Amino acid sequence: MFNQFNPGFDPQKRFKEIRDTVRDSVGRLLEDGISLATGAQLLPVDVYETETSVVVKAGPLLGIQPEAIDVSLVGDTLTIKGETSPDEEVGQETYLRRERRYGTFTRSVTIPRPVEAEQAVAKYKDGILTITLPKIEAPEPKVINVKPADE
Repeated sequence: MFNQFNPGFDPQKRFKEIRDTVRDSVGRLLEDGISLATGAQLLPVDVYETETSVVVKAGPLLGIQPEAIDVSLVGDTLTIKGETSPDEEVGQETYLRRERRYGTFTRSVTIPRPVEAEQAVAKYKDGILTITLPKIEAPEPKVINVKPADE
């Protein structure tokens, strides 16, 4: 509730936070539904920020080589793509149970802050892909002095 005596409350900022939360929740819901409907794999991600970077951790991505993972950033959308393959030494007819999924996967995540795409770093260790995106520093405001027009 708006409190006129709370100078720290910013209704526009709060509205933006709620809008972003709803957008992210609806996006995840749609991604999950599409994945279930198409049989595509869902790649879990964590997105957090440090003082200097936005970090995305994705995985587990077991049984895939780093060269087989494509990461791209277009605008504020980070996309991770790849493909996992089944074990070739086990024939299809010899399985008693097969729960692991194979095939292509794609996951797109909105990055909530402006970042330096050219300086992004992606590392893959123990089945976890970690993408570090350095934030763009906000420019300091420049004060422009107003002078009389006759000077």
